[in-house]
Parts: sequence; structure tokens; C-alpha cells
Amino acid sequence: MNTYPTASQANGVARTLSKHLSCTIVVYRTPQAKFVTARTNDPVAGNIEGIYRNGYCTPTLLSSVH
Repeated sequence: MNTYPTASQANGVARTLSKHLSCTIVVYRTPQAKFVTARTNDPVAGNIEGIYRNGYCTPTLLSSVH
């Protein structure tokens, strides 16, 4: 898990990691308004912003609406 100050930074990292590591990456917002990238087996402590697979954002019922 890594923390980023902006959503665009976290989303860019998640997109890159999911593409190059062939894994699913979750981006979520913490109560302190930070953005975290995590793997699916890491605990999520906030609102999910996006889920990335193979370099693409995958819409789910858990993702926030933009």
C-alpha cells in the first residue's frame, strides 16, 4: 500500500501497476483525504475510488461516482 496526496497520482500508479504486474489494484480515499493504492488482499479503510485491472479502470458497484 502506498499513499498519495491526489486522486490522479494514485490512479496513475494503480493503472501502471495493474498493467505491468498483472494484478488488481484498488484506489481508495482515507478519512484524512489521502489516496491509497492497495492490492485486493490488503485491508481497505475508506471509500473506494476505483479498481484497476490490466491497466484499465473497472467499474463496480463499490466504486464512487465521478
